[in-house]
Amino acid sequence: MDNRFNFSVPDICDDHADKVQVSNLRLQSFGGNDTFSGPIETINCPDDNSLVKEILNTPGKNRVLVIDAKGVSHASMVGDQIAAKAESNNWNGIVVNGYVRDTEVLKTIPLGIYAIGSIPKKTDKHGLGSIGNDVFVGGILIQSGNWLYIDSNGWVIAKNELKF
Repeated sequence: MDNRFNFSVPDICDDHADKVQVSNLRLQSFGGNDTFSGPIETINCPDDNSLVKEILNTPGKNRVLVIDAKGVSHASMVGDQIAAKAESNNWNGIVVNGYVRDTEVLKTIPLGIYAIGSIPKKTDKHGLGSIGNDVFVGGILIQSGNWLYIDSNGWVIAKNELKF
């Protein structure tokens, strides 16, 4: 059975308390999949989603992109076109410390997408940001290669894939 989409974050917290960090950042689900997991790729890009688009145009290999947009609330990091490309490139999901747009379309895409909220404005495009660096989101230091587990209850980070 594929456990990437079949688990409960509260059960993970109960069964693997010594192996996970629990985030204190409450996120909303905007994608077609509310439950997902996978190895993480990180990106740091406040105010500019150029690198988000670039990386999601590459093979996802069932990874989860964690976008640290520093909670910027005046522009969206992910919209319908970027999300559709991520799904077609085999990304399991996207977690945004920031905002998304095109929410009515995002729900129809079979991809996990969590964010703080939505805003209709797009970002500026200047190619700013960095991929693969450590990010600090929701009280947790997150590194590329860590594993993310998320559902409607919340989200946790583990150093490695959990067995259950």
